[in-house]
Amino acid sequence: MPTSIDLSDSLPPARSGWRASIVASLRENSPVYLLIVLYLIGADSLSAWVGTPHRSFDRIGPSYQGYIAVCTAALAFAFIIWIVHLSLVRKISIQTREAWRLVRTEFFSRERILLALPILAIWPVLARAFSLVKALIPAIHPYSLDPLFHQLDRTLHFGYDPWTLLQPILGYPVVTWGIDFLYALWLFVMYFAILLQITSTRDRRLRAQFLIVSVLAWTVLGGAGAMLLSSAGPCYYALVVGTPDPYAAQMAYLRESVQGTVVLGQEIVLVALRVQDMLWDFYQAGDFGFGHGISAAPSMHVASTWMIARMAQCYGRRAAIAGWSFFGIIFVGSIHLGWHYAIDGYISIISIWALWRLAGWWLDRPRVKAFLFSTARA
Repeated sequence: MPTSIDLSDSLPPARSGWRASIVASLRENSPVYLLIVLYLIGADSLSAWVGTPHRSFDRIGPSYQGYIAVCTAALAFAFIIWIVHLSLVRKISIQTREAWRLVRTEFFSRERILLALPILAIWPVLARAFSLVKALIPAIHPYSLDPLFHQLDRTLHFGYDPWTLLQPILGYPVVTWGIDFLYALWLFVMYFAILLQITSTRDRRLRAQFLIVSVLAWTVLGGAGAMLLSSAGPCYYALVVGTPDPYAAQMAYLRESVQGTVVLGQEIVLVALRVQDMLWDFYQAGDFGFGHGISAAPSMHVASTWMIARMAQCYGRRAAIAGWSFFGIIFVGSIHLGWHYAIDGYISIISIWALWRLAGWWLDRPRVKAFLFSTARA
């Protein structure tokens, strides 16, 4: 089964006019739009059923403000990379007219803009609906599976808690600080990868597969899966279970041995601990704001980073090495920083792999391919 189809010209050439380009863009983006709209309806219906006044479009303005800021930063970073590639690989100086012509016709081409705008416009709605569903989890299925996941971790790792197996290698303040820093970069890396595919005109099948799987990951895994596997994670174990905390030593290491340690003349302040405390405060206050929910299984950090690595693999050996290395850091970091049980990551990897294969199979159906990409061959 082919893993990629080059549909670089899938939107009509300029002479076909704006109308044909817009129709082609809407058709190609229609599966993503349909999935997001269905999830939006489901999220709001679920909130109404629970009896909360919250809806997906509540406080949507601030969500767009943060989203635009991240998009702008990612766009600037992508433009710098493109300019460097133009200068060093294609040997075209940025000071020439040819370079600025290519900026207009390639980087900011009409086809790219029209293809990207529909998804760029709706993506924060998906994020807000996901955040709402995540916040509803304890109201529908109170956190109850933490003891089971703790026991599964020990069973799968020969009687050891996974964090203790990592501690001899990672249990140094400077190493933990580095992992925490890279883990905090996940949001920017994720949005950069999403924007890369939203705006991509290089491989349209890969673009469609990545975006469809992204939506399915946040809705099926991060929504339905998290509801079914309701758990808070090691950092909150004692708070939600109420029994002696098997992760007390791990959290003591993070809070007492790492936090406050001076490295390179600077006192370490772990982002993970700050966010964990903040999320617990939001949970206790019943705050349904954007990104305020708590959920351990499945790990969306691991699932989304696996997807990014799989996408990067299609861009060559160097991109693959970078993508899979970052995935490894996020997977290990999710355990080391107390966010997730190892089983959360295993579930995520198996699930996202299955979704990736399913989406690829669906996109290879002749009728689907003809509907989504027929204008490429017109």
